[in-house]
Amino acid sequence: MADLQVVADAAQQALSASDAATQQAVAALVSGGAAEPWYALGPLVDKGGPIVILLIVLSVVSAAVILLKVFQFWTAGLSRRQFVDPSIERIEAGDLEGALKIVSRPKTPLARAMAAGIRAKLRGDLRDEDVAAEIARVGAVELGNLQSYFRWLEIIGNVSPLLGLLGTVIGMIQAFQKLEAGGAKVDPALLSGGIWTALLTTAVGLVVALPAITALNLFEGKVDQVRLSMRDASARVIAGLHARPSASRSKAAQ
Repeated sequence: MADLQVVADAAQQALSASDAATQQAVAALVSGGAAEPWYALGPLVDKGGPIVILLIVLSVVSAAVILLKVFQFWTAGLSRRQFVDPSIERIEAGDLEGALKIVSRPKTPLARAMAAGIRAKLRGDLRDEDVAAEIARVGAVELGNLQSYFRWLEIIGNVSPLLGLLGTVIGMIQAFQKLEAGGAKVDPALLSGGIWTALLTTAVGLVVALPAITALNLFEGKVDQVRLSMRDASARVIAGLHARPSASRSKAAQ
């Protein structure tokens, strides 16, 4: 009987140990499945602190500026240049009113700059330099509108990596302070955990900076194209004014 009791007790202990191991495994699976990745918003704010919060704010501002500029460029019709050749033909034919009607239809920066030059010529017998100056003046205003908020993208693109690096330096200092406080009982996990937490801010800073810098370069490239188009249109308007029949007759009379 005593042997049977011992066997029963051993079996009961084995069942209890099995149940405990099963419960631990289930808890590990639940906790592992619920663990959030490092790039989730909660761990970022919790581990990164105020610097990550500031970087998140900068990312929101950057996204808002990018969306605003995309909408502005799309509605401005920067790629529309079909009106240039017909208007130049009307100028060369001496029909400034007709040329003005052509460039007044499209609401684009290039069309408004050309219309300013034609209106200046219609107001009086101005010199070519004055007409070119009027086109350049209006073109500068239009380009300034297109370049609005570019400074924000530039600042965010330059400052975000530096903020991330600052957070990394602060995190490394804190990690080594904890390591020093541990004394002889050095825990490698404590150092490695502090290092990856510190590097987190650098990663966030780069993630914020890359879209801002990329979008800024693309926007500046588009503005440069518009600037070149304005210069070309200004030169063609001046050449068209020289080629007008009235201009030819006046030169012949002189």
